[in-house]
Amino acid sequence: MKYARARRYFCVKDYPANAIRNISLIGHGTSGKTTLVESMFHQMGALERLGRVDDGTSASDFLKEEIERKGSVSAALMTADHKGKKYNVFDTPGFSDFIGEVNGALRVSDSALVVVHGTSGVEVVTEQVWEICNENDVPRIIFINQLDKENTKFDAILDELESTFGNTVAISFPVDAGPGFSKIVNLLTMKVLAFKDGKVTSEELSGDLLEKAEGMREVLVERAAEADDDLMEKFFEAGELTPEEIELGLRKGIVENALFPVLCGAAYDGVGVSALVDFIGKYAPSPLDGPPQTVTNKNSGEESELVCDPAGPPVALVFKTTSEAHVGEMSYFRVYSGAFKSGDELLNVNEDNSEKLNQMYWSMGKQRNGIDHVTAGDIGIAVKLHDTFTGQTLATKANPLTLLPPEFPEPIIRAAVISKNSGDEDKISSGLTILQKADPTFNVVHDPELSQMILNGQGDAHLTVVLNRLKDRFGVETEMIKPRIPYRETIKSSGEAEGKHKKQSGGRGQFGLCVLKVTPAQRGEGYEFLDEIVGGSIPRQFIPAVDKGIRESLEKGVIAGYQVVDVKVHCIDGKFHAVDSDEFSFKIAGSIGFREAVKKTKTAILEPIYEVEIKCPQ
Repeated sequence: MKYARARRYFCVKDYPANAIRNISLIGHGTSGKTTLVESMFHQMGALERLGRVDDGTSASDFLKEEIERKGSVSAALMTADHKGKKYNVFDTPGFSDFIGEVNGALRVSDSALVVVHGTSGVEVVTEQVWEICNENDVPRIIFINQLDKENTKFDAILDELESTFGNTVAISFPVDAGPGFSKIVNLLTMKVLAFKDGKVTSEELSGDLLEKAEGMREVLVERAAEADDDLMEKFFEAGELTPEEIELGLRKGIVENALFPVLCGAAYDGVGVSALVDFIGKYAPSPLDGPPQTVTNKNSGEESELVCDPAGPPVALVFKTTSEAHVGEMSYFRVYSGAFKSGDELLNVNEDNSEKLNQMYWSMGKQRNGIDHVTAGDIGIAVKLHDTFTGQTLATKANPLTLLPPEFPEPIIRAAVISKNSGDEDKISSGLTILQKADPTFNVVHDPELSQMILNGQGDAHLTVVLNRLKDRFGVETEMIKPRIPYRETIKSSGEAEGKHKKQSGGRGQFGLCVLKVTPAQRGEGYEFLDEIVGGSIPRQFIPAVDKGIRESLEKGVIAGYQVVDVKVHCIDGKFHAVDSDEFSFKIAGSIGFREAVKKTKTAILEPIYEVEIKCPQ
């Protein structure tokens, strides 16, 4: 198997913040994100050979699970230089099970490239990742991909994008989409671009293509003018803008999320890809275009704004943590201020512990390039930090500033985990706890009610990947089974019984007797204890013990071992012994009386009710 190999000389110089493009490729699975990343970096000269997802040779899908699944499960960082700009590109998963990887990548990206399938259009995850961008105010560019397939529908998808998201504007459109597709019309240059064998040639527009292009360009110019008041005024007066003014309006509209440009092509054959790369370099926001970061001083608790300044205090956010054999822990971080150099003594502000930067890298998927510093706006990888994980901030003791971590989704699915080998339970629990620090989108808890270890995550595939990583890293084999169902017991009628505890074994004995009546409560009311003792048949100091005994039986259940809910217990009578009675005796009597009273009622088993939120594409 031949892998797409990176050239060893990528990105070896310093880049000012305005020359850096941090961008995440996001979208529904099968829209072709990984193939597009591969094609982009091949076009930029950073990959010698073009890898393929189906062959397991793509540079950004290098994990074992990705090669087996033929799809991304992790956000891979790819880095390259193109025309004096540094591209930090994240290839993110397109399935909801791994949506947390998208959250992490978008937290440190200055823009997103939304990849849309040329036949399927807007899909479930397309809307899901778009909403994440809305929540984080991330500027977006759209690329309609795979226009070399049968039954493509560019114009219909363009309309769908506008009706679903709004403020979209076409930058290019295909010529003869479908099998054999090789040309696009660039509305900025008003030229036909032909792509063949990795080369691009330009042709003049004519006939129907020219008429269509002129109509679409009018919309483009108008949208660019709307992004700036001065441009709008000139557009009303002159009816046209210069190329420089169009560029100004487009870039401002993109940075301010006022418009979303739409480009097109076919990544597999490289159609439209070089035009996309150039568009990102020219129009996508740099780290200087984003808003200041909100930081909190850990010592004073004061909030302030942090701007992207290489001369500012060193502050970086760790947004992703992985582990690799023969390498160890790898912490992906973005520097928001200052510069980080090999040998620096830093502070993990969240944990209040010191960390030393030793080896640092830039990344090209699995391959990495050693570096000695990372400056404001850029992204790097630190190796073997001792106790720093996803979502934590690295700074200095002089300026202990914390950044807001990525917002990860709450788990939505769960499974019980059992060990295949006896005695591995503690290793499973501790291993999953360590993995959770790197992947906050899952958690593990021991459910005392079910007596099971419960793994909560984003989906079946996510949980499978987590357990595979547990096996690879800690050498423990597990199996997922369905969790036991947490049924509830309740009563539908009244019942009355005596609870008696008597024990005599020489010396002081034990004695407690209570008469209890149980009645149904309204659904959701829970448990209520009613003290109806008169005449001192049970001394006041022993009444709480009766209640305590009942509560213990509530948790253990009476009929099927499930927790009893929605019941009222009336303590109506009892007896005591002046010498032998104590709290323990009445606690046992309360437990016995409750169980016997419930057995005299009509009982019922309640099934759990779950609230489920379902999202469907429009």
